[in-house]
Amino acid sequence: MQFGHRLRRKLLAVLPVVAVLAMAAVACGSDEGASSGITQTGITTATDPVTDTTTATGPAPVEETTTTIEADEPTAEDQPAHIRSVEVSVLESFPPQVSVAIEGDHPTPCHETFTEVTEDGSDYTVMVRSVAPEPGSVCAQVIEPFEVVVPIGDGFEPGDYTVTVNGATHQFSI
Repeated sequence: MQFGHRLRRKLLAVLPVVAVLAMAAVACGSDEGASSGITQTGITTATDPVTDTTTATGPAPVEETTTTIEADEPTAEDQPAHIRSVEVSVLESFPPQVSVAIEGDHPTPCHETFTEVTEDGSDYTVMVRSVAPEPGSVCAQVIEPFEVVVPIGDGFEPGDYTVTVNGATHQFSI
């Protein structure tokens, strides 16, 4: 009788371990009838073209496109830079030379400065853009100050001029 009692105690001790292992095997087991995609509320389930037997044809072909952007051209992700200060400098030279010292901030240290100067008579426009890094680049999300000096021309005649930097107009005279 003593032998049966010890066997029963060992069986009772091992039984919970076997039950936990059985539940783990069921939870980790393969779902033969389950969908091969991810299902969430509001999201259509995707099918695996290798195991999907509901259609005779494979998945629709994906059209691949390539867009080449020159390094100095702004892209859709580029944006006007935040400008903190603008100082117009007229150099004491002959003929007079004018430059604009600009201080501002980029959204990240990975952004670069892109400038473009246009002239319309005595009005000059300077566009300063923050050029975004390549998609997928790892970059700290901190504001990065920048300074840039942009020459807007030489050979100015005496008179009044305006320079507009990202929408803010500044007057200067020669």
